[in-house]
Amino acid sequence: MMKPKISIIVPIYNVEKYLEKCISSLLNQTFSDFELILVNDGSPDNCGKICDSFKEKDSRIKVLHLENGGVCRARNKGMELATGDFYVFVDSDDWVEQDFLKDFADHLEDDEMLIIQDCNRDNDEKSETHFFGFQNKSFVLKEDFGKLFHENAHYVPGGYPWNKIYSAKIIKENNLQFDPAIKLADDEKWNFEYFVHIKKMKFIDKANYHYIYNPGSISNQKRPFDRELTRFEFKTKFFDFALKNYQISETDKKKIIAEVEKHFRINILDRMYKNGVSKGDRLSQLKEISKLPNAALQFLQSDLKFRKIDYSLLRNRKIHLFDVFKNMRLKLNA
Repeated sequence: MMKPKISIIVPIYNVEKYLEKCISSLLNQTFSDFELILVNDGSPDNCGKICDSFKEKDSRIKVLHLENGGVCRARNKGMELATGDFYVFVDSDDWVEQDFLKDFADHLEDDEMLIIQDCNRDNDEKSETHFFGFQNKSFVLKEDFGKLFHENAHYVPGGYPWNKIYSAKIIKENNLQFDPAIKLADDEKWNFEYFVHIKKMKFIDKANYHYIYNPGSISNQKRPFDRELTRFEFKTKFFDFALKNYQISETDKKKIIAEVEKHFRINILDRMYKNGVSKGDRLSQLKEISKLPNAALQFLQSDLKFRKIDYSLLRNRKIHLFDVFKNMRLKLNA
């Protein structure tokens, strides 16, 4: 059997309602040089039977049945089975349009370019098309990172794995895997560890992926503290790498630091102090923040005097004093 160009890896758990539509959409691609790897992660419903039924009808399908171990382990096991030059990940409750693979393949240049598609976000009431609003643009990271950041600050370096195509060569040479130890923000860690090995990034305006959005699901509710802290840590790791390895102007460096500080303040600190978190929980969370690596804490800078004091206290692990000063200001501003 000839080696396929693309391996599609689909982790599956308890999605009987959506699975047939997902698989059918992948088999209906206009680009045919692919293999489809279905990883049944110990699903208690009929997902395993559905996978086996499709396999009997199409030789491009491989099915792997596992005991439940989580989505990260399922993706890793799928990669172990994959033989393609490039990997694409699809979530089993989503579906794709027929040019999903073709639009990736048409833009492939080499292993060191990451291609990112736009997507559609669907729920029972509506579909938000071209959700990210990407335009067709390419960036050489070493030279264009400042420009990339300006245009896609909300997206770099995070994002999902399912709207990208990854090089098998880069993954194998650097022994990259999804981390099963991380229950939240595992996508951010995966993308950060992959991004540092590429040289180019290309966004395309094609929106072939339909992400099924359930506002009531755990992952789409307000992000818990541990997820936001993990996201912040990996975001700062990537930006620290970028500042040291890419050609970035002093003006852009200041903007990157300001954006990261804003993310920390809004998504972590404000939620702690404006959402009624108890003092005991706040101090526990502040203790976790103070344990962050210096590479992360160095981004906590501000031109505002009171924030300078705040971040200095955090960096020096004076968490009780930080909590006192923060509460005093909140009462004064009330």
